[in-house]
Amino acid sequence: MATITQIDILRHGLPEGDNCLRGHTDFTLTEQGFRQMQLAVQGLKTPDAVVTSTLQRCAIFAEHIAEHIAETQNVEINYSDDWKEMDFGEWDGLTHQQLKERVGEDVDAYWYDPWQVCDDGSAPHKGETLEQFDCRIKEAWRQLLQQFKGKKILLVTHSGVMRQLLRQLFEMPQNTVYLHRINLPYAARVRITVYHDGNQDWPQLQWPPYSD
Repeated sequence: MATITQIDILRHGLPEGDNCLRGHTDFTLTEQGFRQMQLAVQGLKTPDAVVTSTLQRCAIFAEHIAEHIAETQNVEINYSDDWKEMDFGEWDGLTHQQLKERVGEDVDAYWYDPWQVCDDGSAPHKGETLEQFDCRIKEAWRQLLQQFKGKKILLVTHSGVMRQLLRQLFEMPQNTVYLHRINLPYAARVRITVYHDGNQDWPQLQWPPYSD
């Protein structure tokens, strides 16, 4: 019989720093964002473990959930930089207006083809290349399945991470199409159930993910 791992992936709610390219900038979670996340997990069965990005907009709610669960049963909380949003380097934390003023048309060119790199192999913003980000998420997912195989997990992370993971799981091509076709609002929750059959993993998107 196949072993089953269930991962509910939750995007953070509304953080501070609206209209910014947040990336690794550590904006905190707003009260509204906290409530959004509370609503998103209503009806969710108690997970065996909570895994979270180390950035405040994810970790604050993850800690709240873990503390609540710990009142009745043991739960593991795992903080990981691997689940952080993409690092946008020199562009990180800037508003869209600031980006336009400082970088100009290069910003539009980048979003048209975010897989592009400079001649020296670096990203135009001097942070992570999309290839590096893609590899980071792929490895983080592999480690998560290895560490928590057969368990129910709540993973609290970011929209860029979620899009990249969905691109990998559903074998979407390396272009910009998936970035625009996957809409993940604040506190969006997606459930991935992975069936482990021998040496093969079979991920499946579960819909709707909102109740057990």
